[in-house]
Amino acid sequence: MSFKICAVAIETYVFAIDKLYDYKIPNEFETKVKIGCRILVPFGKGNKRVEGIILAFREKSEYDILKPIDEVLDLQPVLDKEQIKLAIWLRERLACTFYDCIHAMLPIGLWFRRNDTYTLVKDDIKSFEQTEYYGILSCFSDSKILTLEQIRAMKGNQSVMIKLDALCKQGILRYESKITQNINDKKIKMYRLACDYSEAVEKESRIRSKNRDIKLDVLSCLASGEKISKSELEYMTGVTDSLLSGMVKKGLLECTKEKELINNDYDFEATETQKHISQLSHLQQQVYNSIKQIYEKENNKAVLLHGVTGSGKTEIYLSIIEYMLKNNKSSIVLVPEIGLTPQFIKIFTARFGSEVTVLHSRLSIGERYNSWKKIKMGMCKVVIGTRSAVFAPVSSLGAIIIDEEHDNAYRSEQSPRYHARDVAHYRIFQSNALLILGSATPSIESYYKALNGEYGLCTLNERYGSSMLPEVIIADMRGLARKGIIGSIGPLLESQIRDNLENKEQTILFLNRRGNSRVIRCAMCGWIPECESCSSSMTYHSANSRAMCHYCGASVKIDEYCPSCASKHLIFETSGTQKVEQELKEMFGYAKIMRMDADTTNTKKSHEALFDKFTQGEADILIGTQMVTKGLDFENVTLVGVIEADQSLYSQDYRAEERTFSLITQVIGRAGRRSKNGRAVIQTYSPEHQVILNAARQDYVSFYRSEIERRKLVMCPPISQILTICARGEIEQDVISVLVRLKERLISLMNGQFSDFSFSVLGPAAASVVKVAGKYRYHLTMRCEESKRRKQLINGVLREFTNDKINKGVSLYIELNPYSL
Repeated sequence: MSFKICAVAIETYVFAIDKLYDYKIPNEFETKVKIGCRILVPFGKGNKRVEGIILAFREKSEYDILKPIDEVLDLQPVLDKEQIKLAIWLRERLACTFYDCIHAMLPIGLWFRRNDTYTLVKDDIKSFEQTEYYGILSCFSDSKILTLEQIRAMKGNQSVMIKLDALCKQGILRYESKITQNINDKKIKMYRLACDYSEAVEKESRIRSKNRDIKLDVLSCLASGEKISKSELEYMTGVTDSLLSGMVKKGLLECTKEKELINNDYDFEATETQKHISQLSHLQQQVYNSIKQIYEKENNKAVLLHGVTGSGKTEIYLSIIEYMLKNNKSSIVLVPEIGLTPQFIKIFTARFGSEVTVLHSRLSIGERYNSWKKIKMGMCKVVIGTRSAVFAPVSSLGAIIIDEEHDNAYRSEQSPRYHARDVAHYRIFQSNALLILGSATPSIESYYKALNGEYGLCTLNERYGSSMLPEVIIADMRGLARKGIIGSIGPLLESQIRDNLENKEQTILFLNRRGNSRVIRCAMCGWIPECESCSSSMTYHSANSRAMCHYCGASVKIDEYCPSCASKHLIFETSGTQKVEQELKEMFGYAKIMRMDADTTNTKKSHEALFDKFTQGEADILIGTQMVTKGLDFENVTLVGVIEADQSLYSQDYRAEERTFSLITQVIGRAGRRSKNGRAVIQTYSPEHQVILNAARQDYVSFYRSEIERRKLVMCPPISQILTICARGEIEQDVISVLVRLKERLISLMNGQFSDFSFSVLGPAAASVVKVAGKYRYHLTMRCEESKRRKQLINGVLREFTNDKINKGVSLYIELNPYSL
């Protein structure tokens, strides 16, 4: 018996109307429609064609009249039943839409893009001058065909759709919608001079313009005649897209669009060390056997692998994957940073060859789509990637391995706001697979679960082979300023770096702040560059002489004069990685120095290129942010320096001490990972702080014992879950008002029909950075365990408030156990 009705999730970003809708299956589509296929359906009063995905078939519907499917978009399902179950689970847990979850699972190249166009049918626009529709129709004065995006750009979003629908019904406009698939790679705008440099400067100098300085900077960047991408020009000069377009129209610049080549060849040339299959040590063999034994049991499939830095966790991962492949099972390996993938790829391809593929955001659209297809077809059984690779559509899932499982990069900051660890849990229990969480500094939550029997616990408490943990020196930075020592590099660390240079050994320096200086201040008037769109000061970047906002990307030019009082007394406070790089060049003029942060790794394969150069000895010192703290293995690195070790220790975040301990411990572990002994210098203004002392001793157990007691006192995870209901909008008072009403509604419901679920609601409180990209952010906080009643209460209230027009302009979403409040 064939079904005549299907239940469809509609592509919408409005949680209040997100549900399954029944549609009739026409006879011509009966053999084409399958669960997991995307379709086009008429939706709403205007019957706009929208994308949907079939999640179920029904024998009957509660509605007498159903709209029919318009078109079937997929020949084969893009989601299988397990992925659909995962999407439903995520949606209920995180109060997001079906399509939020579906988009997280599918590569961008598989998404469809709808192009809505409106054609002016009647030319008599003037007859509508006195009507409410004239504003919309005036958009068509230069062109009879406009896209919805063009109309919105001219008139904004307010009431546009209602008026457009009305004009279509009257026959004044004709609406058309086309669906295209976004398989092609994103094209990048590249610019070069359209004439000689001196001629271009002369042309621009004759034109009076308030943006003349920026334009001259653009011309200077392009003076060599080479092409430069739009993003690089924006970083170097602060130029906007409209200014570049204007320079093209004036004949100063040429613009071309170029796409990245699709290249899924991961056949790296591995080093002899990477090709060598290490013999498991006695301790490694014991841990491997224990993990296999846990996997073979039905009641416990999650294992915490707690191994000190350099203990050989990767070799155990390889052995487990090899075991899975022999049993025709697939494996997913997650790493927190894209920068870690090149080293992992080399090691894994040396062992498993063409079975390996990669998924992460630095791949081009075509590359990600190709990888996804290979995985879907079962051509690759080992997937390496960052957070989103947890959704890889592998067949016969055997294991998910999360390396550096403590890292907050595994949490998504976009809807759906999932944690890869939670998704991995769901997947392995659905597939009867194995989850391995590996770290030298496990998250407090994971270690708590391991000690309480929810996870298996395996420990590697010694380094592999003859390597020893590095000797750690705590350098007290207090009082140095009185002696005239004001730089980022203290005398003790300077001496150790000098010794390393003399011994032809390499050094890694860690500072968790990119840019040149965190704060620029005028000593005369107190001026500080602040972002107009965010409640944050800007960071100075010496590479482009601009102050930049690290939240929205806005930037302003900084010269030697204060823009407020014109004095030359600008003070640069608190060093960033660029500033430390300058200091190192002044101290050690003969040293080869390399910097690794978000500014130097913003292009494809930039991580790999930097690591290869450092591995080959092309730099003596590597200075970097969090990218240099984890997973890296350099044979000749014998010294690690931690600059401002306590900078994150006193932030208003219940995870501040955990994050500080982890960063210090991880980066120390980069030293002395082979036959040479390693040293580490921790520069701190809090040398007696217990977190600093525990990190110096690499003593995770002592740190955990003190930290879990503190968590019990404040009722923070893992003792209790924290749920925040977040609101975001352009008008601050509206955001606060919405949360005040929502809080009152929650309390009322918990005093009534949800009296069995009664918890205190705190707030509204401002986010740690209250304004980002022009929108204010506030939240309510509840400490309560996850349950069916909690989902019913929170999801119901969110739908209710999203549907209420009084809350228009304010978006609501939830976060579970956020990393900062």
